[in-house]
Amino acid sequence: MNLVHVFPYSAKVPGGHSNAIRSFIACQRAAGINAVGIATEAEAALAKLTCEFPYVEVGSLWGLRWAALGELFKLQADESLLNLHSVNRRYAPLLNDLRRAGVPYVVTSHGQLSFQTPWRWLKKFIYLNLVNRGPLGAAGLHTLTKFAAQRARYLLPSFHGDILVQGNLVDLRNLGGSTIASRSEYGIPNDACVLGFLGRMDVHVKGLDLLVEAFSCLPSDRFWLMLIGPDWNGGKAELELLAERYGCRDRIHFTGAVYGDKKWGLLRMADMFVSPSRWEAYSIAQAEAMAIGLPVVTSTKVNLALDLREADAALLTPLAVEPLAKAIATLEADGEGRQALANRGQAWVRKNCDPDHAGPRFQQFYQALLEKNRAMAKGKVPV
Repeated sequence: MNLVHVFPYSAKVPGGHSNAIRSFIACQRAAGINAVGIATEAEAALAKLTCEFPYVEVGSLWGLRWAALGELFKLQADESLLNLHSVNRRYAPLLNDLRRAGVPYVVTSHGQLSFQTPWRWLKKFIYLNLVNRGPLGAAGLHTLTKFAAQRARYLLPSFHGDILVQGNLVDLRNLGGSTIASRSEYGIPNDACVLGFLGRMDVHVKGLDLLVEAFSCLPSDRFWLMLIGPDWNGGKAELELLAERYGCRDRIHFTGAVYGDKKWGLLRMADMFVSPSRWEAYSIAQAEAMAIGLPVVTSTKVNLALDLREADAALLTPLAVEPLAKAIATLEADGEGRQALANRGQAWVRKNCDPDHAGPRFQQFYQALLEKNRAMAKGKVPV
């Protein structure tokens, strides 16, 4: 089985979406799928990663054609599928080629098939059903969460293909060492409760303004906050001003972007992970925190809320300062409950984010689509 992943951006540029797709490809190749990738060219200064799978960059995705892809990667049409990682009209010529060649394709939604308000649903509904009908012609959809799969049915009511729910992955064999960053290095008392956040300083989307204000409501003698991650559109300066206004700046540490063992050491120094996002397709950082045994507090608005609620794997709060502060304080005061929540979260990650489990699921999904496509080509409708 051959699978061509089409990136809307370079796989050589670090970032959440790129890392997610690369992890999907890695587990698929481990499961015996000949997964390859093609994407637009990256600026030389930004291309910091190498690819451990066959990968080609092109000037524009508008020019993609099946014949060229087949020749480039030595693929046979009857053993191949494509996986598109964005919803974009630039794929229209390629999709026409695929239909003529009888090659099925899958669309992965990294949030593009989700919506937050009725107005956004209406705009997406019109676009996907009247303007860009590419997803409607897909043999299958791959969504990251159950919530996204449910919403896709409302956006694409005439879509009758298969849907695979498989979230982002965490390499459970590579969670860094057991080293924990030194609290004394940051002037944090050993008996303090440290709240951790990992991600870009995207204040509005990540709900970091709510986090800082809620943090300011907590007892100053017990709580500290670590904001781990790169600045984003002046977010650090905005958060510093908020912290000054609320009188808690001296108990907040901005670490900047950190990687590898340093990242894991800082995460392990935290007592809980707090991420009150206003919107989130699937937070890899949150899954990583759960994987190392941190209890997680997140909002009811993230796409994972449904999955997490079913497993009682995280503490979900409304997007408001008072309930967020109350949830943090309640969790800090209940040591046994905090550990039980951490255990459930860790078990959930091992079940849902383990590449060793995900690889066979992808293989079965793609194989079923290929077999259905062959049956339809022969005029037989599969049961």
